[in-house]
Amino acid sequence: KPKVTPLKLIPFPKESTNSLLSWIRNAEELQFWSGNTFKNGLNKEIFLRHLQRNDLYSFSFRGDSSSLLAYGEVVQGKNNQAVLCRVIVNPRERRKGIGKQFVADVIEWVFDEKKMYKITLNALGNNLPARKCYLSLDFRIIGVKRNYRWVSNQWRDLVVMEKLSAQA
Repeated sequence: KPKVTPLKLIPFPKESTNSLLSWIRNAEELQFWSGNTFKNGLNKEIFLRHLQRNDLYSFSFRGDSSSLLAYGEVVQGKNNQAVLCRVIVNPRERRKGIGKQFVADVIEWVFDEKKMYKITLNALGNNLPARKCYLSLDFRIIGVKRNYRWVSNQWRDLVVMEKLSAQA
């Protein structure tokens, strides 16, 4: 039986930027992942500049071979609230529970380390795997913005979800 190394949430290593950006293969995937953040294009320089935001924490999971498995961001908002953004799992590693474990670890960091009381996020209405993942982690839908985002030549709903800490 192969030994499984537990996945560990770590700050995103900037030297993994090329690997991360290679997961985004077309304009639709870019918008799926980033919303309107990179509407003027995305490359390594633009992304590294994005990571310099003072209110942004970027995380990753590393695998046995130190390959990048998952990436996500937390934006610290006003009133001790967090926004979970840009969660993505390596396309070769999807459907294995890595995304769910990654988000669970980010939630724990937000509530236990940063002492924030609420996490919100947006998911495209047609992104069922992401929505199912978040619902399984006790996020609840607090709103749907109908026909809110133009993706792949059609309007998509944006589903707004939140999770409160046990202390909230």
